[in-house]
Amino acid sequence: MLYKLLRYVVMAKKINFSRIAELAGVSTTTVSHIFNGNAERHRISDITKKKVLAIATQFADQEHIRRAIIRASLTRTIGVIVPDMSNFSFAMFLHKLEMISSHQGIQIIISCSHYNPAQEVNAINNLLERKVDGIITITSLDDDVLYSKVSIKTPVLLYDRFISHSQLPFVSCESICSVTKLISEKAKLFDEFWFLGGDIQISTIRERLIGFRKGLKKAGLKLNKEWIVYDKYHENLGYHLMEKITKKIGRLPKAIFTPSGNLLEGVLLYLKDNKVAQNEIYLCSYDYNMYHDFLFYDVDILSQDYEQLARHCFINIQHLINKHAVEHRITRVPPKLIVSSR
Repeated sequence: MLYKLLRYVVMAKKINFSRIAELAGVSTTTVSHIFNGNAERHRISDITKKKVLAIATQFADQEHIRRAIIRASLTRTIGVIVPDMSNFSFAMFLHKLEMISSHQGIQIIISCSHYNPAQEVNAINNLLERKVDGIITITSLDDDVLYSKVSIKTPVLLYDRFISHSQLPFVSCESICSVTKLISEKAKLFDEFWFLGGDIQISTIRERLIGFRKGLKKAGLKLNKEWIVYDKYHENLGYHLMEKITKKIGRLPKAIFTPSGNLLEGVLLYLKDNKVAQNEIYLCSYDYNMYHDFLFYDVDILSQDYEQLARHCFINIQHLINKHAVEHRITRVPPKLIVSSR
């Protein structure tokens, strides 16, 4: 009843922090610390914070007060779920995201799902228990049912892997057009071209396969279904697939595209173990690793712009946290082609 009365008294004009401080019986500085998310740093009690927010809530229809209430409720933490911490691509993304976030005074809390949906659900619950302001996820789930429920209270941003028909915001590196361009230019030089992939149901791998198919068609090279070889991802999958192909056709394939750096590593290890000369095979791949500059084998690589990917993710999750619409629900960052073949 008291709060309603207070509201009627001041509703005729725009309320300021000083007035809220007066109504709460605290200093304007205290209110400012609370609304700027610095209550804990300045040792302001939970009772005082709740009292100030309770009064402020009565005027939440005023935009500046609504924004202040949101800021006051933030923990300045973002949860990030990745399937594999050893994956160079994910590690580089996390590195760039952490640098951008820490510069803004925001902490990143990282959880690993190990490609296990049950483990990912546990990671989601753990992050929610820690009251993170938002979640960025490289998901291993097949649908967005859980994340859609979570997003009602805690914003969720999908990164790298797209869930079909999902309305959740999504950021990823562009794959189809860039792979099409690379393959179409190189496939003209060969009468065969192999695709070595893993977990074909993952959106990023599926998109790179689409680009690969389009590239062959554009080059005028008719696709042989046997050239597309994939299996469920595991360590050294690229090595395993190379063994499988060479055993089947009785020789090395002439040209290979791998849709991820992890697969390329296995291919390179196989070539090294079997002392394959550099001019015996053509290699191209998606995902750049700085160590590729020192390889014995030349590899043309589509390199993801992790700086831009992390920046888009940070900006989008901040928009969502502050109850603002993102500029684009789907953001695709073009990769850069690094040509190393002679």
